[in-house]
This record gives sequence, structure tokens and C-alpha cells, in this order.
Amino acid sequence: MRKPMILACAAAGVAAPLAAQEVSGGLDEILITARRVETALQETPIAVTALSAEAAADLQIRSTADIAKAVPGLTLNPVSANPSTFQIGLRGGSEQTGGLIVSEPVVGIYVDDVYRGRLQGSNFQLSDIERIEVLRGPQGTLYGRNTFSGALRIITRTPGAGSRWLTAGAGLASFDEWRIDGSAGGPLTDQVGASIAVFYRDQGDGWIDSPARGRKIGRERNFAARGKLAFESGPLRIVGSLGFTSDRNDGFIPVNVRFEPDAERINYETRVFTKNARPAFGSNPYVNVSPTPSRGETDVVSAALDISYDFGATTLRSITGFVRLDDLFRWDLTGGLNPAPGVFVSTFDRLSTTDAEQWSQELQLTGKHLDGRLSWLAGIYLFRETGRQDFLDTLGLFGLPTFPLFEQRTRTRSWAVFAQATYDLTDRTSLTLGGRYTRDDKSFDARIEAPANISVRLDETFDSFTPHVGLQHRFSDDVMAYVSLSRGFKAGGFNGLSRDPRVLAQSYRPQKVWAWELGLKTEFLDRRARANLAAFWNEISDLQQTVTRPDGTFPQQNVGDARVIGVEAEVTTRPADGLDVGLAVSWNDDRYRKLDPQSDALLAGARRLPLVSDWTVRLGATFEQPMSPSLVARIGGNLAHTGDFFANVTNVLVINAYTRLDAFLGLRTADGRWDITLAGQNLTDEVTYVSGIVSAPFPTALTPLKPRTWLLSLRFNRP
Repeated sequence: MRKPMILACAAAGVAAPLAAQEVSGGLDEILITARRVETALQETPIAVTALSAEAAADLQIRSTADIAKAVPGLTLNPVSANPSTFQIGLRGGSEQTGGLIVSEPVVGIYVDDVYRGRLQGSNFQLSDIERIEVLRGPQGTLYGRNTFSGALRIITRTPGAGSRWLTAGAGLASFDEWRIDGSAGGPLTDQVGASIAVFYRDQGDGWIDSPARGRKIGRERNFAARGKLAFESGPLRIVGSLGFTSDRNDGFIPVNVRFEPDAERINYETRVFTKNARPAFGSNPYVNVSPTPSRGETDVVSAALDISYDFGATTLRSITGFVRLDDLFRWDLTGGLNPAPGVFVSTFDRLSTTDAEQWSQELQLTGKHLDGRLSWLAGIYLFRETGRQDFLDTLGLFGLPTFPLFEQRTRTRSWAVFAQATYDLTDRTSLTLGGRYTRDDKSFDARIEAPANISVRLDETFDSFTPHVGLQHRFSDDVMAYVSLSRGFKAGGFNGLSRDPRVLAQSYRPQKVWAWELGLKTEFLDRRARANLAAFWNEISDLQQTVTRPDGTFPQQNVGDARVIGVEAEVTTRPADGLDVGLAVSWNDDRYRKLDPQSDALLAGARRLPLVSDWTVRLGATFEQPMSPSLVARIGGNLAHTGDFFANVTNVLVINAYTRLDAFLGLRTADGRWDITLAGQNLTDEVTYVSGIVSAPFPTALTPLKPRTWLLSLRFNRP
């Protein structure tokens, strides 16, 4: 029987089948490329969560946002645009307005080593992946752009002359959903391999009642396709890929709630707790009364060309990437009003269309010298992006008319040079030094049509040097410790959320962080257990946050300085053959240290950063048991707990702790070719709110996660 992979909840114990070496009776050795070259996870001196395709499937990680189920401290929440984007937060850095052309992530998102500049379209369905790696902490040297808090890497499966596969799957699920997917890859010649992957999902029914529209809303339709060609001849390797994703959905849909006991006393001095939220209309917690026909449409075209040549002592690599985004969303920001029976009114109806295009080019040179004691990497990075976003807003209250068209244009030119080297001081101790210089040239044009015909033009340049120094020591073959100091940087930018000319004319400065990290990576019990620990201390300066002002504007501003300290632990065990148990825990303590006297955070008396939970806990297990010589039964579950956190910079809305339980039952043939699985998410059917808008006198609108769902799937896999 094939040896089971480790549950990804404690991601230190999971890797892709092609990147793992089995240890008899113990955990698999995991090979990753988090440092841009292949290394073993237990010898890599940074905090990394690694997931194989099978581990991600067992955790029911089906989209990018689901990755947060496995990563301690990572937040990926729905955002006020459409389901193809999300809010993101990690170790004190956060971005909450991902639906804007001016917004950039604090955790760099990479697909096959190509950076994705937009959060729009980043929440795509995961299909035919090889593995997922999440690097926690600043990655300013090797990754650069906007890796202020970490990097999220998705590696798709690549064909080769020695690999061949055919997979297909079909499933039925809650809310009239069905899905199909397939992938095939293998050699065309001795030197050329090719693959193609296709995915389609249709959720035909919604899960939120809309009395104003006479149906349930929350429908989604997703399509994805990707083709790859790989050529390998001696020292030369070329991989080209072309991908397309398309999302159609009912958009962002907040639900209407009221608070007990003081529903009318919501103001900037009052903390509102989601535990006190009650359905505003009847007993159903999932009701939206807006008549606005909310919807989301997102198309992404991507292409990449990865060329490497091995000269022996050195390897030259070129990574060229192209991404084209077209995005549309329409929603009612506050969820609408129901002033009288049968009367439904939109409050703030916003229609947005976005198109953006980016090119990137990276050249890397890697090498090993001095009998392997010195390993190094150096390179240059070029990035160019142009974008456009148009808004058409309607204030439905009191019969106010549609606002004039609001247009934004952006352009970014970025370049960087970087180098990092590791030298073995002794057989057990290594020193790493690295640095990166980044320069971003950005421009912003905004125009509001009649009657004022207001125009704003801004040009800014931001640059930074982000060094890294680390010391690593291996106490034994199974115990390694490290300490590092890193600099993180996220460029400044422009305000695009408000049409107020006073806000549009304001730019904001870069935010930076000095991050200390102390880590310990261990294996014990004859390699049946693995524990990876990391403690960090982040000193953040000029923190960028979006604020909500009483005058209805939403500026992005540098609110001040902050300190975040935390401890993360990932533990994986295999107490018996066929049983894998995993635990991933994070604890964070965050504080504003110095706030700008004019910042909304200070005026509101805020003390804590948004999207930072005090505790996150991921606990799970999988178990495989042969039922016959040809059939294996499988069962698994994952419990994800997220502690209290603030939804906004002013600390007005408190998201109370919540726990979600997922599980699956399955049967698989002993040769791994056929698999049937019944999976369920949120089995306790907990009502979970993760973000929201609190702005009197408008109603309160909160963003919920889905109620209990199920999926029955059948898969075929021919290796």
C-alpha cells in the first residue's frame, strides 16, 4: 500500500510526492524551493509551511483563500468586491481593500515563481498543483516586491520526459453545485513533455436570502485551463506555460444585522462585537435586503517562460511573466435598507470595472564554490504594470442621483538588484548575508467628470534597501536552530477608494519592518515526530491602513508605528502506520507604539492592529486502513480556530473568536487509481462573520463565511 502523506495542518510534515523522500516507518523528508534553490525543509532557516497536492485535498483547500486553514497566523478573508479577491494579513501586515487598482498585498503571491501584482483575481480555484509553500516573515532579499510579511507560492505540476499522468474528477455538492476537472501530462519526445489541465465548477444556487430580488444569491461559476510545455536537453531546461481563469458570481454580499442591546449607539467610541450581532430580519442570519443586482466577473490570462542553463559551478535562470486582468464588481456597500414591509432601498451602489497588465523579468545566477561551503544567488528583477479602474456610484437614499464617472489610471515601474550568500563556518554552523535594493516609480491619474471635472495627477518614487543576516547551527542530524534579522518593505501609494478630491490628492509613504526571528526545527521518536518552532519580533514603521471617517471618506494613511511579537509551532506526528496527526498554533501580541496625532486610529482610541488574532489553532488527523487487498478506507478531519481580532484600524468592529470543523470519509483502491470521498465543511454549521462595515446611520453589514456544506467526489488517477 502506498505510504500516506502527512496531514497538512502541521505543514512541516507535508510535501509534494515528487519532492519527498520516504523514510522507513517515519515521516517523509520534504524538499522545497523557498530559497529559490532546492533544500530540505528541516535544513531551511526560515518559517515555511509546505503542502502537497494530496495534503491540500485532505484539508479541503480548493481555492487560494482556503490556504489559511493550514498556516498559523495567516488571514485570508472575503473582501468588499467579489469572491475572486480577499483581505490578507500575516504577522502584523495587512491589506483590506484588495478590490482596488491601487492596492498591493503585504504577502507576495507567486504562481510558478511569477509575482502577481493584483489581489483581484488572486483567489482562484486550485487545480493540478504540485505543492504550496507559505514563507512567513519578510522576504525582502530573495523575493522583493511587497513581501512585507511573507510570500505565498503556488507551484503547478510540470511535465517531464520521465513523468506521465492522467487524472479526472467529478463532484456534486451543496447549493446545486457540480464540478469536473482533468489533467494529463507526459513526454512527447525524449526531450519534450507537455501537459494540460482543465477545471469547471458551477454553483447554481445561492445561500443568502434576497427578498428584494426574489431569490437566493451567492451563485458562482469558475473555469480554469492551463497548458505547459517543457524541454530538457543536457544543461538546458525550458518550461513555458499559458493559463486562463474565469470567475462569474453574485458578487460581494453582506448580510444585515443589528446589535443587542445598543443597536442605535454605534459610534467611534463604541466597540461592536460580532458575538452580539443578530439577524436584522427574522431568524435567518443570511439575509441581504438590497435590490442592487450585485455581481462579480474576473478574467485572468497568464503566461510564463522559465529558462535555466547549468554551466556546472553556476546556473543561469531567466523567469519571464505576463498577467492580464479584467475585473468587474457591483455591490451595495451597506447591504440595503428595508424601511417598510415590501420596500427595499439601495444605500451605496458601486459599479467598478478594472483592467491591468503586468510584465516581469527576473534573471538569477546561482552557484556553489569552495567544495560546497559557499552557496550564493544574485540577480536583477524588472516589473512593469499599467492599470485602469472606473467607478460609477449611486447613493440610493432620498432618491439621490447617480454620481459622475470616477476614473483612475496607474502605472508602476519597478526594478531591483539582489544577492544572498551562505557560508559554512564549520560543518554544523552557517552564516547567511543578503540584501536587495528596490526602486518603484509610480504615477496616479484620477478624474471625476461633470459638474466639476476634477483631475488629480501624482508621481512618486519609493526605494529601499532590505538586508538579511542569519546564523544557522545544526546541533545534531535531527535538531537545527537559527536566528535572523530581516528588513521588509512595502512601497507607498495612492488613495483610490474615495472620490473626495482632498483624499485623492494624498499619497502615503512606504511601510517598513525590522524583523527578528528565532527558530528551531527538530525530528524525534525515530523520525515519527517533527516539531518546527518560530518566535518573531516585528518593529513596524509608517504602517499603512485604510480608515473610515465620519464624513464618508476612506483614506489610506500612515497611521504610525507598531510592534508585533509572536510564537508559531507546527507539529506533525505519525504515531502508527496509516495515522498522521498535525497541530499548527500561533500566538500574537500586537500594539500600536506611536500613532500620528491626526490618524483615525488615535482619534478612535485604537490600540491594536487589524487582522491580527491573538490565537490561531489548526488541529487535524488522517487515518488509512486497508479493508481488503484492493481497497483502503480513509477518514480525516481538521479543526480551525481563529481568536478575536479587530476588523478595522479604528478597532470599532471586533470579530469574535470562531471555530470551523471540516471532515471527510473516503474509499480508495490500493493502487491509488480510484477514489470516492464525501467531505463536509463547517460541520457544526456555525454562523461566522469575518469583516464588516459599521457606519451609522446606515445599517451594519457583515461578511459571513458559508454555512455547512458537503461535496461528494469521484476521482481517477493513473500515474
